[in-house]
Amino acid sequence: MKTKEVHQFSFHELSEKDLKSLKVLDLITKKGIISRTEISKITGINIVSISNYINRYIEEKLIMENGFDVSTGGRKPELVELNKEENRIIGIEIGKDLIRSVFTDIGLSVSSKMEMPKTGRSVKEITAELCVLIEGMLKKAGITDGGLRTVGVGTSAYDNEYISKTLRERFGVEVFVADEVSCAAFGERDINKKIPSGDLLYIYSDIGYGIVVKDTGERISCSNSKYLCPWNESMGAVNLAKSDVARGVGTSMVELSGARMENITVDIITKAAMGNDEVALSIMRSVGVSLGLRIAYLVNLFNPKSVLIGGGIEQAGELILGPIKKTVKKLSFKDRSGEINIMPGSLGDEAVSLGAAFLAAREIFLKA
Repeated sequence: MKTKEVHQFSFHELSEKDLKSLKVLDLITKKGIISRTEISKITGINIVSISNYINRYIEEKLIMENGFDVSTGGRKPELVELNKEENRIIGIEIGKDLIRSVFTDIGLSVSSKMEMPKTGRSVKEITAELCVLIEGMLKKAGITDGGLRTVGVGTSAYDNEYISKTLRERFGVEVFVADEVSCAAFGERDINKKIPSGDLLYIYSDIGYGIVVKDTGERISCSNSKYLCPWNESMGAVNLAKSDVARGVGTSMVELSGARMENITVDIITKAAMGNDEVALSIMRSVGVSLGLRIAYLVNLFNPKSVLIGGGIEQAGELILGPIKKTVKKLSFKDRSGEINIMPGSLGDEAVSLGAAFLAAREIFLKA
C-alpha cells in the first residue's frame, strides 16, 4: 500500500467538503447498510454529490457495495457499507507507565485490546516497544498482510515524526500521531453520544490541561493558547495526597496504598474519599475548586457549549464534579454556566487509544 509522508492528524478548520465527507462516514457507520438515495435524503446533500463521494470511497476501498435495496419503482437503489475487512485500525496511547492499544475496524467496533508496561525511555526504545505491541495485536487478530489500514498514536513526550516514520516503514501503513489530550478530546466528542453539538472544552486530568474542540473540527490547544497549558503537577490530587502522607497525617490512603508512596494514585484517593476519609475528601474539594476556577476562566474566554472532565479524575463523580459545578456557576460571566453541560468523560482508560483510532479513521476519509 502506498503511504503518504505525513505524521500528524489534521486539526485545521474543516472545509465544507470535509464536513460533508464526515457526515457520510458518520451516517454509514450508524446505519450499517444504506443506499445513496437515503444518504442524500438524510444529509440533505444532493444525490450527484453523494454519488461522487461514494464512488471515490469505493475506489479507495473505504466502503463497498452490498446488493440492492427494495425498489418502489424504477431502478433498484444500490446499497453500500463500510469495508471493515480491509480497513482495520490500531489506536495507541503512550502513557506514563503503560502503552495501551485497541484494535478496531473503520466503524470503531473494538475487537481486541492490549496493554504492556512502558519500560523504554528514549523515543527509539519506546518506538521499538510500539512495534512489538502492534505485531502482537496483528498476530492476535490473525492478520499477516493487508487488512491493517492505519495506526493512530496519542502521546506528548516523544518525537512524533520519528514514531510515525518508523512505524510507517515497518508496517507499510499510514501512521498519524498527536498529543494524548487531543486524541481523548476528539474521541470523547465524537464517540460519546451524550455530548451535544457545539464547541467543547475538554479538561484532561486534575492539573487542568485544557483543549477546545470547535464545532468546525478545529482544535485550540496550549500550542496556540497559553491559557490552556496545564498547571504544575504539584497542584494535582496525587501530589497533594503524597504531601499529606509524608507529613504523617492520618488517612486510610496509607493502608490502601500498601504504605508505599509510589502506589498513591487518583484511584486510591477516590476510594478513600468514597469511604469518607476526611483527608481524601478535603483533597477532592480542593482540587474541585481549583479546577472550577480554571474552568470558569476558560468558559468566560472561549464560551463553549459543553465542558468535559477526563484523564482519570472524573471517576470520583460528584466528589469532584460538585465543587467544579458550584465554582463555575459562581464565577462564570452572567451565570453562563447555567447554559453549559459539565459532565465526566465516558471512555475511561481507553479515551486516548480510542480517540487515536477515531482520528485515524477520520483522517483516511478526509484524505480520500
